[in-house]
Amino acid sequence: MATRGPGSYHPAVNFLLLEADEPDAAGHCRLVGRRAEHVRMVLRAQAGDVLRAAIVDGPRGEARVTAIGDEAVEFACAWRHDVEPRPDDALLLAVPRPKVLLRMLAHAAALGFGRIDLFRSWRVDKSHLASEAMQPAAQRAALLAGLEQTGRTRLPTVSFHALFRPFVEDALPVLPLPAQRFVADPAAATPTAMLAPGGGGIALAIGPDGGFLPYEVERFAAQGFLPVSCGARPLRTETALAVLKGQFDLLRARRP
Repeated sequence: MATRGPGSYHPAVNFLLLEADEPDAAGHCRLVGRRAEHVRMVLRAQAGDVLRAAIVDGPRGEARVTAIGDEAVEFACAWRHDVEPRPDDALLLAVPRPKVLLRMLAHAAALGFGRIDLFRSWRVDKSHLASEAMQPAAQRAALLAGLEQTGRTRLPTVSFHALFRPFVEDALPVLPLPAQRFVADPAAATPTAMLAPGGGGIALAIGPDGGFLPYEVERFAAQGFLPVSCGARPLRTETALAVLKGQFDLLRARRP
């Protein structure tokens, strides 16, 4: 392995995401814990190295390593004035199993969803709603991990709706969702490959493992959600999220 000298600029995958209160007014920041260990052990950073950095929901910039200790890493940060716009895409997700929920929140943040609405559908086990994964702190940690993975900075908003019918019939009509709306259904007559989404954001509803009941798909359809399929075989929720979001991104990128 080639030796890297101090002052190197790390590639884009090495991204430092900070909370607004972590750097002081002069841009100095001292980190301990997971992120400090990552900088020391994974990136093998040295004093003088520069990382891409950003404030959550704030400006981007650079963080120069000024000191590395056994437990802490110190940085001098400099910010630009550009702030990433909040993504328009919205995810409506029936609450999956707790471990899957946290993974899906990380995936959703990495994939560029700006808002996430969690809700209970018929196939959602009630015990899932009392799990640690439903706590804001656990969800925020998962979202931040997803942002760090892809270098995004805008933290998705997360809301929870406890009852299906009030969510679909009362909340959906007033939520600020994009006009282009889709509900995942393996039995849908329209495959995503036949769609030609316009510009702007999309709202995507995904059910739990096992999918939505036909009645639930009908209720979404009544609110302007087009049932779509990415194949006749049912997929795990994590797989469906990645496949559908990737297909919609590709279709929108190929618009003339």
